[in-house]
Amino acid sequence: MSSIVEQDIERILEEVGDDFRRFSGQALLLTGGTGFVGQYLLRTLLALNDRVLSEPCRVYAVTRNPGVARARFPHLAHRSDVVFLEGDVRSVRLPAVPWRFVIHAAGPSDARVFSTDPLGTVDTIVEGTRAVLRAASEAKTDACLFVSSGAVYGAQPPDRARLDEAYQGGPDLTTVKSCYAEAKRYAEMLCRIHVEQQRVPVSIGRLFALVGPFQDLNLTSAVVDFIRQALDGDTIRIKDDGQTVRSYCYIADVVIGLWKVLLKRPAGGVFNIGCDREAVSFVELAHRIGRCLGKTLQVVVEGAPASGVLGRCYVPDVTRLSREIGFKPATSLDEALRRTITWMQEQRKGGQPHAKPGAATPSAGLHAE
Repeated sequence: MSSIVEQDIERILEEVGDDFRRFSGQALLLTGGTGFVGQYLLRTLLALNDRVLSEPCRVYAVTRNPGVARARFPHLAHRSDVVFLEGDVRSVRLPAVPWRFVIHAAGPSDARVFSTDPLGTVDTIVEGTRAVLRAASEAKTDACLFVSSGAVYGAQPPDRARLDEAYQGGPDLTTVKSCYAEAKRYAEMLCRIHVEQQRVPVSIGRLFALVGPFQDLNLTSAVVDFIRQALDGDTIRIKDDGQTVRSYCYIADVVIGLWKVLLKRPAGGVFNIGCDREAVSFVELAHRIGRCLGKTLQVVVEGAPASGVLGRCYVPDVTRLSREIGFKPATSLDEALRRTITWMQEQRKGGQPHAKPGAATPSAGLHAE
């Protein structure tokens, strides 16, 4: 495991602390365990079993591709505390296990898929959520977490500096680019129905723009694309006018927030999880990356203003998370970038494949799951 990731896991264990002891001797169902966020969740659970819990938490992780899972977690071959369940989250056959905890973090994360396969995107999110909620209901789960997205708010109005949980906006239904956002929105309604009708204790974490280790190096995410270009040369090319604004939350902060929402809040809670400070334009982000690398980059703006699904600005209000959970993401943007760059450099040295520099678009502000 990368030293960066090891440090992150240590911090997660320390920040969440004794609340993790609720997992001792229990069974937990996890979907999306080989994704960006899911890998950190799974590695947290492994560390808990190795260092903290008196009895191990038995983790059942749903994956469509066991080969990918084995490649990302080669050390699991001889462990009995993690079971990979092969299948699509919509239809996988789940064993009759009394899941005490359920985390649903599976779903498409690449903005390109939303345009090329909108029906598949919607079906995976909606039917996958329905299947997981059914399993949680049947098991009479103690706590369930749905990993959603700030995309459910739709475009951020120009007169709003941040998006809070009370904002009643919504995705633009005149474009199929909104399929991801609208599907997440409907999945949240399924969660609410199950809370009230089936008494399933579901809480929701709405993620915003993220950055950190295990982020797919082939995604269209602006921050990944810019780092990739900066590592390959001395020029970053931006395909819009460069004035799209995002605030990026470091993955360890995100995962701490998710664990705290799962373990500390009653059913029905909805929380933004992201960074509410250091919102920067794509141009400023590109220059920040250059400074973190210690090199002067040429930033070339090649396009006109783009109308992304999330609008020109995409910044959360995390007051509720701070007030009710007692946690607020604290990693600075520069530190998040430095840690991510270090990890990406380690991956390159280790021979990991990466994509060629591509076109960063505002739609890349969607979080990667």
